[in-house]
Amino acid sequence: MPHSVPSEELPILERLLAIRNRLSALKRDRSTYLKADDIMPIKEEVTQEINNLTEVRGGIMVHEKQALNRTDDVMDEVCQMLSLCFLCLGKTRESPAVYSQVVAIKHSFDRLEEFGIYAEEFLEPYTKKLKEIENILKVDERNGALPKAVMQMLKYKFTQCERIRDQLMATIHEVSPELIPIRNKMLRIRRQLISIACQSNFKASDIVPIQEEIRDIDNRREDGKFLAADGSIPAGQAVLVGLLEQIYAYSHDMIIAASTDFSPALQEIRVRLVEIKSQLERLELTHKWTLRQTDLFTYQHQLHDIVMMRHPVDSDRPDKLDKFLDERGEAPEGQTVLNFLLHKCYRIIVILLNESVPVSEALTPIYNQLTSVRQCLLAVKKTGAPCSAEELYPYQMKLMSIENLRKDGKFYDEQGCIPEGQALCVSTLEECYSLLEQLRDDSE
Repeated sequence: MPHSVPSEELPILERLLAIRNRLSALKRDRSTYLKADDIMPIKEEVTQEINNLTEVRGGIMVHEKQALNRTDDVMDEVCQMLSLCFLCLGKTRESPAVYSQVVAIKHSFDRLEEFGIYAEEFLEPYTKKLKEIENILKVDERNGALPKAVMQMLKYKFTQCERIRDQLMATIHEVSPELIPIRNKMLRIRRQLISIACQSNFKASDIVPIQEEIRDIDNRREDGKFLAADGSIPAGQAVLVGLLEQIYAYSHDMIIAASTDFSPALQEIRVRLVEIKSQLERLELTHKWTLRQTDLFTYQHQLHDIVMMRHPVDSDRPDKLDKFLDERGEAPEGQTVLNFLLHKCYRIIVILLNESVPVSEALTPIYNQLTSVRQCLLAVKKTGAPCSAEELYPYQMKLMSIENLRKDGKFYDEQGCIPEGQALCVSTLEECYSLLEQLRDDSE
């Protein structure tokens, strides 16, 4: 629960709420593309409010032990929306665009931290993305692209992600190589449980075979220990035993969720999460043509509201820590399904953000057409069959129609401005021409 807002922060909160409303209006307006002229003045206003808040708080905007209040919540929402607007403009390599990605990774890492251990290859995409973000922040910090207070807030979020990632990696390295096959088998079982939990309906009978597998792993232990082939006790026992107990508890919890005894309060949350997941999965399939990055804020906001329904960390009821409560204030069994669904939703959001290309929303239709033509030409080339001039003619005509949209070698938007993404569109167009030429040469 956010703490009360100090009186000196109230004017800042009111101005942030006004900015949030303006960004929401821009996000909802699908009649036109987002323009830099609309976003840049808002960016300057947000920067000023971050400076004001930092000054009110004695020079430190946010720190690890700070009690967050409503000003922090609204500031976070404004920064996320502004960051997604930058992605819409194709400014993916600028620090403001990084904020929404860092927040999404942090939410995903919070769920990973709850589950404990993952295989190294699972964490690899996150590590790669964090490295890219780190390079962007270093360059912008060195060039003074952002005020000190804004950079401090960004780096605070980024450091939180790195800390959790490092903890997860450290846990991986605790396990001896002799125990890796057993660990991987248990991680596969956990993935199966997540997959089943993300179905709109599943039965207890879907879980029973998995529980049999868990018991088989448990029976491999001697005196509670997993042994190597030579009878020695390899390192990593605590990690594996913890993971074994975890997946058994998860399987039991999911059987409760599949029964008639499942809490109606949790079922209501589950239905909401399944619907959000379904919508995100549809976006995953069609995002190239339909997604406006700012749309993701709606899903992030809904998920945030659901996470905030859990019993807070600073509560006097540690037995209900981070649990969803029913109308009697109790924590019913079946929580695992909700946590698995949250994990899945946040992971899809991270994937969608990672697939953002440095192309403005105004140029996205052209870029999408070019990438589609390129995919078709590559598929034709892969068949190895010769193509007649008549067969290649439709591709030639399509590329010419896109070429004719350029003026002086550049693509313009409706207002006559030059949007971000020129280089990528032109290079894709040239690649298509090159592929077309190769197919002609092959046929001759």
